[in-house]
Amino acid sequence: MTRQGVARALLSRRRQLEALGLAAAAALLLARPDLATLAAGLGLFLWGMTRLQEAIKRLSGGTLDRWLHAATSKPLRAIGVGAAATALVQSSSLVTLLAMSFVGAGLVALPGAIALLFGANLGTTTGAWLIAAFGLRFDLAAFAMPFLAIGLLGSRLLDDGRAAIAGLLLGVGLLFLGIDFMKLGFAAWQNGLSLDGLAGGSAWHWPLFVLFGVLATVVMQSSHATLLITLAALAGGQLPYLPALAVAIGANVGTTVTAVLGALGSGAPARRLAGAHVAFNLVTAAVALALLVPLAWVVDQLGAFIGLAEDAWPLKLALFHTLFNLLGILLMLPWIPRLATRLERLFPQPTHLLPAQARYLTPAALQHADTAMAAMEQECHRLNRRAYHLLCSAILVPSAEAIGHPPSREVVERPIAPEDWPTVNARYHERIKPLMSEILDFYARIDEPLTEQQQARLETLYARTLRMVEAVRFGEVLQRSLLRHAAPASPLRAAHDEIRLALAQGLNRLANDPEASDIAGPIDEVRQRWQRRLAEHLREHRLDPWLASSLLNDLHQASRLIGALAA
Repeated sequence: MTRQGVARALLSRRRQLEALGLAAAAALLLARPDLATLAAGLGLFLWGMTRLQEAIKRLSGGTLDRWLHAATSKPLRAIGVGAAATALVQSSSLVTLLAMSFVGAGLVALPGAIALLFGANLGTTTGAWLIAAFGLRFDLAAFAMPFLAIGLLGSRLLDDGRAAIAGLLLGVGLLFLGIDFMKLGFAAWQNGLSLDGLAGGSAWHWPLFVLFGVLATVVMQSSHATLLITLAALAGGQLPYLPALAVAIGANVGTTVTAVLGALGSGAPARRLAGAHVAFNLVTAAVALALLVPLAWVVDQLGAFIGLAEDAWPLKLALFHTLFNLLGILLMLPWIPRLATRLERLFPQPTHLLPAQARYLTPAALQHADTAMAAMEQECHRLNRRAYHLLCSAILVPSAEAIGHPPSREVVERPIAPEDWPTVNARYHERIKPLMSEILDFYARIDEPLTEQQQARLETLYARTLRMVEAVRFGEVLQRSLLRHAAPASPLRAAHDEIRLALAQGLNRLANDPEASDIAGPIDEVRQRWQRRLAEHLREHRLDPWLASSLLNDLHQASRLIGALAA
């Protein structure tokens, strides 16, 4: 059987297993209404989290991204802003992917991004406080209905910012309804489920609950959902206190999977940050598990000090969640510089990238508007630099003599050996076209809400990149003529040298100032001067009509080349 046949057979078998799994799950949920209620609550909660994150990203219009970017200059500030941002969006995974996008795009240094992640871990503890303080004490279904009604109608009838506000309300309503459904589901288990038997005195019980927390967070891709289940089970009496603390530790470790998955398709900088996230959570989890009983005692003392009831287990779990994350930050904060250095050695930047391989157009960069824009800016800059070097090759001038410093007449008057200059067409297909294809694909996949300024900048980058490629194609035609008449005795050599010098001056100016628009002056002067000289050269038989027409065509191609760059 061929590889394609094997692949089709495996895909068919996978679909069959998925169908059987869905049928089995449906049968189980039909037979157990309590499980169906619990599953529905979990689904609504995760759906609400997704809608909430989407609405906040639309409303921020890049503000959140710029806020996080500005916060990474100092570790303590980065920790505070990471915690505040996570508390705002209620998703450490969102902030983690955002930080990875910044690092991958080269916008922030690794130590600042690591501190931002530490803060994100602390900020995620606010979700446990909100659920324990409000979600388990009130009938949230009654509060959910107005939010759902307004959110659903507003999402359908409104647009722009008002639709984002409606989406925010819809997300809140779904969260409330999901929490209430999960409370009902656990209440149905009140007499039928108890995990007391797993909470014995043996030390190996707690790692099992940590593993459960890890697996639950990996499956649901949300530590908030794991904590919600844990808090509901703890409040309903199905889960003892110490095992619940172990599950909370596991939920923290489970969030690292999101960072690892986000780094798989990214470059070395994002992998370093994912490694820092894994290191922080593993160290924190190991210390918290080793000190579980002492930390539980500290929680009891702090709870009594702030007035918590002795049996306020959900609030104590939230306090424990905050306490061990703070402990992890205190332990790891002094080691951030060393950790960053170690990760840079462990995940070095590739030294031999393929010429057309994009460095910044990673899947993580597509997660947010600002990081997508930053990736486009930097990748288009790389393509422009390649195009400048290729255009220098097109006019037979070493790029170091045109871009490195202002070109001189002596450079263009040197002897030209045609074998030293590879054709523009070959270099274009090797270095420009593949990278251009990646840029176009990335551009087409940007679907994050953009501000008007971002949209205008994106269109400018896109148009400029197309014009740069167009200029390279004009350079290809011009190079063929320059090589045909490269001999010192050629009647066109003097005119070609002036054309080459004028183009080199324009490229030099554009390389130093990409926004420059006055780069066509030198070539316009050369064109006007030689158009006046042509009649004189024809009368004096210094040029024949065939060569004169070739020169006119070369002047035209040079003007089109500069015109494409200056537009």
